[in-house]
Amino acid sequence: MVGTNRFRDRFLFALGVTLACCLASPSTAQELTDDMVGQNARAWQDWTAAMRAVERNETAEAGIRLDAIGAMNLSDLRLALMADRTGTLGLEQWAEKDDAPDNVKGVVTKIQNGRRQKALAEDGWHYAAVGRFRYADAAFKALHEANPDPVALLELARRNPNRHDILLKLINHAEVGPAARRFLDILGRGEELLRTDPHEIVANIEKLGGPPRMVYNATNRLKVSGEYAIPHLIQGLQDSGRSHLHPAIIQVIPKIGRDALNPLCIALGMEDNVTKVILIRAAAEIGYKQVVPYLVKLAQDPKQSGDVRATANQALTAFGVSANDDLSKLFYQLSDNYYRNIDSLQADGRSDFANIWYLRGNELRYIPVPRAIFNDVMAMRASEEALIANSNLEEATAQWLAANIRREAKLGLNVESDQPDELANKDSTRPENYPRSIYFSRAAGAKYNHMVLAIAYRDRDPGVALGAIAALRETAGEPSLVGAEDLKQPLVQTLNFPNRQVRVKAALALGQALPATPFSGSENVIPVLSEALVQSDRQAVLIVDPDDNLRNKFQALLRAAGFECAVGSNLYQGLQNGRESNLTTFDVILLGSDIDQPDVTAAINEVRGNFESAATPILIVAKDGDIGRAGRIARNFAGVEIVDAIVVDLGDPDRIKEQVTTRIARASQALGMSPLDRDLSLTLALHSSEVLRDIAESNLSVYKFARAVPSLITALKSKSETLRTKVAHALALAESADAQAAIAESAFDTAHSQAERIAAFGALAESARRNGNLLGDHDVVARLITFTMNEQDLVLRAAASKALGALDLPSNKASEIIREQYNG
Repeated sequence: MVGTNRFRDRFLFALGVTLACCLASPSTAQELTDDMVGQNARAWQDWTAAMRAVERNETAEAGIRLDAIGAMNLSDLRLALMADRTGTLGLEQWAEKDDAPDNVKGVVTKIQNGRRQKALAEDGWHYAAVGRFRYADAAFKALHEANPDPVALLELARRNPNRHDILLKLINHAEVGPAARRFLDILGRGEELLRTDPHEIVANIEKLGGPPRMVYNATNRLKVSGEYAIPHLIQGLQDSGRSHLHPAIIQVIPKIGRDALNPLCIALGMEDNVTKVILIRAAAEIGYKQVVPYLVKLAQDPKQSGDVRATANQALTAFGVSANDDLSKLFYQLSDNYYRNIDSLQADGRSDFANIWYLRGNELRYIPVPRAIFNDVMAMRASEEALIANSNLEEATAQWLAANIRREAKLGLNVESDQPDELANKDSTRPENYPRSIYFSRAAGAKYNHMVLAIAYRDRDPGVALGAIAALRETAGEPSLVGAEDLKQPLVQTLNFPNRQVRVKAALALGQALPATPFSGSENVIPVLSEALVQSDRQAVLIVDPDDNLRNKFQALLRAAGFECAVGSNLYQGLQNGRESNLTTFDVILLGSDIDQPDVTAAINEVRGNFESAATPILIVAKDGDIGRAGRIARNFAGVEIVDAIVVDLGDPDRIKEQVTTRIARASQALGMSPLDRDLSLTLALHSSEVLRDIAESNLSVYKFARAVPSLITALKSKSETLRTKVAHALALAESADAQAAIAESAFDTAHSQAERIAAFGALAESARRNGNLLGDHDVVARLITFTMNEQDLVLRAAASKALGALDLPSNKASEIIREQYNG
């Protein structure tokens, strides 16, 4: 009987507890639960306390709590999610009263707005699931316009695993696909905010001391946080008050994997030997060799403790590396691996930024930089370590210079300039007033710039090549520029570089040097300078798009901008049409996002793998709903930008041109060069004509000036008066009848200005004085005599008379001129 009574009492007690829990308001729960994504613990505590106070009609207490919540500036959706967990009937009734405080009315308004956002999301998921895509699209669009809190929306999405799958299935749907992609982008931002939130990371570390399920979930979330979790995990190890968590933290660090290594390598420089030993073991367990130079540095450092050095040696043995290996070469190899962008050293692709880690005050700190320059900054850093270990390691110096130039190029800076540029501020790892890359390249001297140029040629990197050439041009004379030594060959090799700017600037540097001794490749200088002359008015574009209408619109747009166009529905057809039109190199390439045979990613890889187009700017023409995918593809390649296909329908031709040319400029800058537009092409042609004149005047035998004469004659038909004038000045030194005739024709041309015609007559006179009369019975002689006798413009007539006199015509011609003017 006693046993029966005890069983009954226990049953009644349990039943009472159960009923109490069921009948009690949900607001009695204060603990965070695992399904609360990114929930602020203090906000939840204040919220539940406020709701209890409202139920008890304790308005003063409720007001204080609501004020605290208001100060946290929580999003509308976050408030709605909290409100739905507790219920808000009492709060809403209070807000309807005339004397309700503003903070009460305000929070209810925000909750109602958050619930509307929640309803839009849930309606979209529901309509998509049942195939009513038009309604789903409308709901998703309205949600996007409401600008919901990404982390709170992530909590809502995670309540049902099917919700994320629904969005993934919709992204290629013609009707709802664009809205679904935008929704996924919002969730992606939520994931990024969540994984980097220090409060969330600390909360997950605390959960490592909980039951197995909680530990499992917390471990997975810390793995997602990746490198951001490492400083907090290290702090946990160093906190004696959290010693109960230490075994779990020691297990978690290596589970984070490769993402942990960047901060771990830097943390190995800390003073705490106990923690350092744990981190060495963790790095060894992760197993990537990027940590090897840092381990060798510890093993070779006599100032390190015996435990640290012994543990480092054990780790190195696991990697198959000796602690006696050359530290400088290990760091140089790491620098080279960063520079070559090997996969295991790539920055986290989930963000447009990547972190550079530093040890400051024995604590880890990071500086975010644009992801595009992460590997360059890290290559510079590893090169610096190599040079600290061995100041004479020339490869490390060249690698540092190349990485520094490439870092600037990717930021959009002009690598040939030494002037301050606000774009440099994008890299916060550099101190204020940090010198430009060309400062370091100039100071390094010709030897290292030839080494940098070799790296640029290997990688077909126009930005690095332009930076090295600029430094060579300004600091190196003939002995440093040319010669039989292998070291000096990169500049000559660059005459074959797959980029016109680089080719021409290399030729300009070699031409300006005016070498007295022939060298291997010298025969290529004049052809490249000639190329600059004849291409000054020519730009070519390849347009590949399966949509005939869109392809024709872009073709019309770019032809109006002065481009010669090769077009095709696929890459191979476009290239073939280009060859048939004598277009084998292009200044820009447009690829439709929906091309196939090959698709756009494969097409970019093929274009980049082709020597002639390895450094050509590329635009992806993104079709409706394809902006996100095109953007992700573009981020994987340097010099690739996206342009929305609707740009051709903007109506205003100037606006359309601006949109397209802006993106071409951005793609060019990402490759480290200015866009090769008409202005730059003209500048290169002008410089080429000046250098050709210098070559002719030098009378040296290394360069054959005569080979440039046909191109100079062609350039006399340029649209630029300035170029025509300079070309005539250069042609004056050519021992060529064709050159004299071409100069004369330019002088006769009534479409030219008086100043240009005077200059042309002057060039003809100079040519005759230097080379004699090479025209013989050419008809231009008779025209010159007639012009000199009859031209009404006496200034032009006087200029022509100088040319005529310099030609030293037979005496009967002079007599004819005198007799012609006879007037009794």
